[in-house]
Amino acid sequence: MTDKNTIELLGQLLVCHYRSLPMFLTEAAPWVHRGDEEASEVLNDIVASQKRMCRRLASEIEQRGGIVDVGDYPIDFLDFHFLSLDYMLQRVCEYQRKEIVSLGRSAEQLYADPAASAIAKEALGAARGHLESLEELLAKIPQND
Repeated sequence: MTDKNTIELLGQLLVCHYRSLPMFLTEAAPWVHRGDEEASEVLNDIVASQKRMCRRLASEIEQRGGIVDVGDYPIDFLDFHFLSLDYMLQRVCEYQRKEIVSLGRSAEQLYADPAASAIAKEALGAARGHLESLEELLAKIPQND
């Protein structure tokens, strides 16, 4: 794999983290009500973790001579303004599952570059942990049938 391909894959990982649904929700301000403190805390922890990963990815890209581009949020996120946080948790779980698949593919493609592969595997592990936290939280919320 060329360094250009590695930089491109690292850039995809950066966009995946920087433009994630949890990051979007910190800007979109979902509607919260009493009892959402735990959900807000879990979301804030995920965002803090993703921001740390973004800094690492950006640094790795720059060290390799690449240009950091964080991209834009997916257009379908625009439909998520002002929705309730408990409703959005299900959407966050769905997007997190998709991101795990994407991160797994990137990690597989970076196998030949030990430094890039380590970052990708760390990002994948963190994403799995985030999903687990979200699913535990979601299990506590009464579902409307």
